[in-house]
Amino acid sequence: MATTMLLAVVLLVSVFATSECYFSEENFTEESKMQPPTVVIAIIARNAAHSLPYYLGALERLNYPKDRISIWAATDHNSDNTTAVLREWLTTMQKFYHYIEWRPKDKPIAYPGELGPKHWPNGRYEYLMKLKQAALNFAKKRWADYILYADTDNILSNPETLNLLMAENKSVIAPMLDSQSAYSNFWCGITPQGYYRRTAEYFPTKHRHRQGCFPVPMVHSTLLLDLRKEGTRRLAFHPPHQDYSWPFDDIIVFAFSCRAFEVQMYICNKERYGYLNVPAKPHQTVEDDRINFVHLYLEALVDGPPMYYSSYIHQELKQTDLMGFDEVYLINLRRRPDRRDRMLWSLYEMEINAKVVDAVDGGALNSSDIKVLGVDLLPGYYDPFSGRTLTKGEVGCFLSHYYIWKEMVDLQLDKAVVFEDDVRFQGNFKRRLVRLMEEVERVELDWDLIYLGRKQVKPEEEEAVPNVRNLVVAGYSYWTLSYAISLQGAQKLLNAEPLAKMLPVDEFLPIMYDKHPNEAYKSHFPNRNLQAYSTRPLLVQPAQYAGDPDWVSDTETSTLWDDDSVRTDWRGSHKTLKGAAQAGMHSYRDEL
Repeated sequence: MATTMLLAVVLLVSVFATSECYFSEENFTEESKMQPPTVVIAIIARNAAHSLPYYLGALERLNYPKDRISIWAATDHNSDNTTAVLREWLTTMQKFYHYIEWRPKDKPIAYPGELGPKHWPNGRYEYLMKLKQAALNFAKKRWADYILYADTDNILSNPETLNLLMAENKSVIAPMLDSQSAYSNFWCGITPQGYYRRTAEYFPTKHRHRQGCFPVPMVHSTLLLDLRKEGTRRLAFHPPHQDYSWPFDDIIVFAFSCRAFEVQMYICNKERYGYLNVPAKPHQTVEDDRINFVHLYLEALVDGPPMYYSSYIHQELKQTDLMGFDEVYLINLRRRPDRRDRMLWSLYEMEINAKVVDAVDGGALNSSDIKVLGVDLLPGYYDPFSGRTLTKGEVGCFLSHYYIWKEMVDLQLDKAVVFEDDVRFQGNFKRRLVRLMEEVERVELDWDLIYLGRKQVKPEEEEAVPNVRNLVVAGYSYWTLSYAISLQGAQKLLNAEPLAKMLPVDEFLPIMYDKHPNEAYKSHFPNRNLQAYSTRPLLVQPAQYAGDPDWVSDTETSTLWDDDSVRTDWRGSHKTLKGAAQAGMHSYRDEL
């Protein structure tokens, strides 16, 4: 009996111990994480082969699980190879994304009544509205949580864009995108008739002087809809609302829909999300649009973050040329590979071939080196602002330009273009320069040097050159950012024997065309007959100005040419400060 009771107790303990093992809290498995919301990305492309590789490259870099994203893609009425580019990308990417819907339609290549690929007749607007509505219906049918519309020239360079917008918990929200002008993807005001209205809030928002997520009457181009919100259920692109009487335009139709169903639109500028291209004018071509996008790409290289080409699209080599010059020189210090790479990419994107010239590194020269090179200071020279003498950086800069002039003469090059490695190109740079040189040649202008970028010292009116658009007789100027130079001009500069009486190269040039105000300096150079001109507006600007966060000057931040113990920087000199803005520097002023 005792044995039986003992066995029963042992069994009970065993069962209790076993139950503890199975049901003890410390052995519970943690709940798995919630999956991210599902997203449909709507891609609607037309004549976008030039921007698609960067647009798609940005989408594939979004920091969001691709198996939670479906792609709805349509393309129509193309005169370029948009369909082929998009098909190549979708074919490769279908294994990564949850689902892909593909709707290509290439024929016909134009809409009825369309005057060109950038012209928008009502038929084109209506077809686009139907496409956007089809994408919205697709997202709803698949019970997607969100739908992201993004035009194919909108580059979402911030990989966190989707996550950041979702975190704002808004029904309709757009990331504010940066452009080359006042244009952006939102309106702060709208008239009772549905047209754009300028407001005091627009530019402080556009320039991020005020930051946040702000209610606005219009967002467009790139926007995220939260389809989980009850208010978004009735929003529509097509057909327009029964009370609609505003202009027949897809973005205005949708803004009216939001207003009619009391859904507030928001623009968010807390972060830098990416870029959008300024739309081409109705009379412009696909090539004009491509050139404009190239400028946006170049601006992104300067200001960052840059755009990246898709890893899944074949990239054909561009055919580069010298723009009609005998050589295109790029001056670069070897210890500045970042500048060299940016400039070479910029020139390549503009289909310009350039020869990299290793700059003379003034910082690496000692006093003996300078004497061996035959360099001596111009008697009486002092910096007009700081009062210091020449810096080693300025010696290196002068020698870098000097050796280019010498090579031109040695090789008998008729004309060349010189770039320093810290320039920012203005829009349509190549086309404008080629056209200018054609006009210069047609009127048989006797020229030696043409500034493409400079700082005009005195805000005086300069004489326009007859029968040549956008060219003036150069006045006293600083900087040698970029210029065209003729063989005759290079020979004149060498004949002046400047190494033995050196001053900064941007002071030497105005002496040689007799516009420098210092008569004592000029007296050392009797033959001051350089024929110097300048583009107006300028074709290049500095990438950064003195005082900007990323600004670096190897000429100003240096040591004195004959005394390594005396350090110099830009703060005593006004040369590198930003000058007055020139009229015509921006091609677009419209905020629309």
